Amino acid sequence: MAAVLLAGCSSAPQSPDGAANVRQQLTQLQSDPQLAVLAPLAIKEAELAVVAAERPEKDKALADHRVLLAERKVALAQTQAQTRQLEAQRAGLSQQRDEVRLAARSREAASARADATGARTDAAQARQQAEQAASREDRARLQAASAREDAQSARQQAAASAATTAELRAQIDELNARPTDRGLVVTLGDVLFDTGQASLKGASSSHLAKLAQFLTAHPERTALIEGHTDSVGSAASNVVLSQRRADAVRSFLMAEGIAGNRLNASGKGLDMPVASNNSAEGRQQNRRVEVIISNLE
Repeated sequence: MAAVLLAGCSSAPQSPDGAANVRQQLTQLQSDPQLAVLAPLAIKEAELAVVAAERPEKDKALADHRVLLAERKVALAQTQAQTRQLEAQRAGLSQQRDEVRLAARSREAASARADATGARTDAAQARQQAEQAASREDRARLQAASAREDAQSARQQAAASAATTAELRAQIDELNARPTDRGLVVTLGDVLFDTGQASLKGASSSHLAKLAQFLTAHPERTALIEGHTDSVGSAASNVVLSQRRADAVRSFLMAEGIAGNRLNASGKGLDMPVASNNSAEGRQQNRRVEVIISNLE
């Protein structure tokens, strides 16, 4: 019985040669986490081929064929998985390259925008500086023009003042007036009146007319008219006579258009002689009317 059993065991079919090696190759492929998921269908076909190759087969030629087919299926699955791994790596590298390019372009664009912003800022500052310079130039031109106008006005005023001064001097000379602390003093001798009279002579109007013209040309001035006499006669009568003569001159000037509030008449009598009353010539100098034209403040 034992001999029969031993004989039976010795004649049972065994896995073909090479099947274990193919199984090992498939197991390595299946245990690789990166490759195993990349070619699942090919690995499945390889698994079926390895299982078929592992089945005992009395026909050695068929068994060898199945082992060879399993080896090819495993190799094909491994090649397909590695190919897809390389493709994925290449795609990742391409994506990384694209990302690097995109990042570089983004940096270039940001730099360009920064440069453009800086250029716009510089241009705005340049425009502002140019506008400020133009404004300063305009102000300088206006100031220069104003200075020229002021100089021209000053020259005109100086010329006008010189002309006015010259004209005033000519008028003063024509009136035979003399400057004093009291003002311009115009002395009208006794030729204006007859002896002992207060009525103006006809020939006196020419000189008084010049005085009226002067006062008309200078409305800002006022005049004090003072009558004076010699020592002939009483002091009282001479005061009355000198007052009447001063009033006569005032009336003449008012008739020429000089406002009465600018004229003040006063009789001084014989109290303010300018020469000795002991001679006819001295008494003639004392018989006079003085018009004191006020100075300008």
